[in-house]
Amino acid sequence: MKHITYFQNFLSNEVDLNKTRLDRLNDSSSAVNTFLSSNLDSYEKTERQGSYGLKTIIKPVGTREYDADMLLYMTCDEDKESKDYINDVYDCLRANDNYKDKVHRRTRCIYIDYAGDFHLDLVPCLRQQDPLTQEEEYFICNNKENKFEETDGTGYRDWFNEKTRITHGNLKRVTRLLKFLRDHRGDFSVKSILLTTLIGNNVYTSDKDSENFKDIPTALKTISNRINSFLQANVLMPEICNPVLEGEFFTRHWDQGKYSNFRGKFDLYNSKINEAFDATDHNTSVRKWRELFGDNFGELKDSNENKIITPGKPYAR
Repeated sequence: MKHITYFQNFLSNEVDLNKTRLDRLNDSSSAVNTFLSSNLDSYEKTERQGSYGLKTIIKPVGTREYDADMLLYMTCDEDKESKDYINDVYDCLRANDNYKDKVHRRTRCIYIDYAGDFHLDLVPCLRQQDPLTQEEEYFICNNKENKFEETDGTGYRDWFNEKTRITHGNLKRVTRLLKFLRDHRGDFSVKSILLTTLIGNNVYTSDKDSENFKDIPTALKTISNRINSFLQANVLMPEICNPVLEGEFFTRHWDQGKYSNFRGKFDLYNSKINEAFDATDHNTSVRKWRELFGDNFGELKDSNENKIITPGKPYAR
């Protein structure tokens, strides 16, 4: 059974970042943007990036913190090296009392640590025009190796948003559900960008008028079955690349051991998704969905009086 309403409620109550935390994130990112626009000489603009930009961000498990990413577009200066852009942003934020004890440097970003909740990653990004094609190219800064690395700007976000439109918005909901499954099961490892790409790769232009994504559980089953077919057809780790940037492979975050474990676990959970979807009895179906998502999914009914049985135990690993 599909239990569409249960999925909607589960996403709202258990998976999605709650409004209070999302408001704090939005307020904090807006404040940082305002400060940098007035105090960083090379500032151009900021844009949400990663799960923050794709709207696939989810609640962290327990008391863990979560990440939110922003691209910080900066004016290109031919006299500056890659590390200089990282240092410029770091020094600018360090000069402000609100940020001086929260700001740190990483290889490709400056992050602001809002202790106990989240940290905001600011990724300096430069735009240049290719002299031959006249097309804009985008580069981020590697602080440790002091080199510029090509990136795709907002191309990945546009690619994923187009896939989402085909699925009536359900692609983002499925992505959040599968990220929840990864985080709460804790028995397989896959970076969010890699998982998101696997999910997006399994939405086709031909799906636009199909029934494959008409609601959340149908979309989940469709995506899961397609991913699993791909994984089971590839015993050896395949190369999974950035769909909008030739030569960037997201499987660099994996090795054969991690891939084999993911392949096996996904096959197991895909079977559970199909069993839960295909079950015709209400309680049987809910219990099978709970094997995936925990006891806070849905409601059981008393078989004698048709009463709702309130969940009584936490997520079962």
